[in-house]
Amino acid sequence: MNPGRLTRILFAVALVLLPGLSAGCAPAPLVQVYGSKVPRFTDDLDRGSLKLAVRHSLDYLRRQPQQRKIMVAGHVYPLARLTESLGFFLNLLADKPSAAELNTLIRRYFDVFQATGTGGFNPGRKMLVTGYYQPVFSGSLTRQGPFQYPLYSVPDDLVRQDTPAGGKRAVGRIVAGHLVPYWTRREIELLHKAAGHELVWLKDPFEAFILQVQGSGLIRLQDGSLRGVHFAAGNGRRYRSIGRYLVATKRLTLAKANMTTIRDYIAAHPGERDEILNYNKSFIFFKWSRTPGAVGSLGEELTAGRSIAVDLGCFPAGALGFLVTRQPAPAGEGAGGWTRLKRLVLAQDTGSAIRGPGRVDLFWG
Repeated sequence: MNPGRLTRILFAVALVLLPGLSAGCAPAPLVQVYGSKVPRFTDDLDRGSLKLAVRHSLDYLRRQPQQRKIMVAGHVYPLARLTESLGFFLNLLADKPSAAELNTLIRRYFDVFQATGTGGFNPGRKMLVTGYYQPVFSGSLTRQGPFQYPLYSVPDDLVRQDTPAGGKRAVGRIVAGHLVPYWTRREIELLHKAAGHELVWLKDPFEAFILQVQGSGLIRLQDGSLRGVHFAAGNGRRYRSIGRYLVATKRLTLAKANMTTIRDYIAAHPGERDEILNYNKSFIFFKWSRTPGAVGSLGEELTAGRSIAVDLGCFPAGALGFLVTRQPAPAGEGAGGWTRLKRLVLAQDTGSAIRGPGRVDLFWG
């Protein structure tokens, strides 16, 4: 096979966990790397999951206009180039190369672009790497008994408009012929601005909040069946971390601020619940999934250990990536410590908390 030399796109995600987040993309959130700066492409997961994740990205990409332009490291390419890159990679996998052979093939045929990280152009290319999962909560299709807290579908008055520069879409509602910001979380939940668009009812408002942070989940209905919900739209408001808010207001320490301790704090202080949750003005609307599996923002099923959520304004949607980070050691293998994680991943999701070139969230299942 002699495919010729043309730009095939793969981005590398650097490895260091940091507390800071970037505010939006640097002028070029990806920079091309050469020679000794190109990593050795090893992979610690099975090939089957990699092929599955690549196919999901290809399914998404092939539904898009192939002449659409994407920006990579300051250069403009047709989307068809990204689609070709993934198709070519899938063909490489079909030949069942060894790990060493696959590394050689990637280095030979792909141009590699590295994320610029939390500080824009910085020598360390440092990023904050986190993980997310698909939660399961009890729900009801009607408001009854303990099921008093809704997830909402996209309201009729929510408008998404393309911006003149072709960047992120503007979100809002039309008032007197003008686009104005959409309702905040407080206005939606306490003033019922999305009434009539309830999708399903949950028992706990914090469970609804968790689903909005995670972007998808499973609902166990009263007949015992499981149905998946996933991201349909956001209200366009910027995400603000309630964990950071609790730390800033001296209600939790930074070392102990996590989803479990936040939930415990709210349960112990119910009078503060609305104040805490409404600090984050961002709000997510949902739709039912075609499958009980988690579905990402591209409308494709996520693959455990392979799908990542990134800022899709910084990284090409569906693109192949290489992630180097660390993960907690499994029980019996030095529990409490860390082990290396190095694998190929696919950019198949996003989230309200995932902003800038210094954030990546790995889907665990």
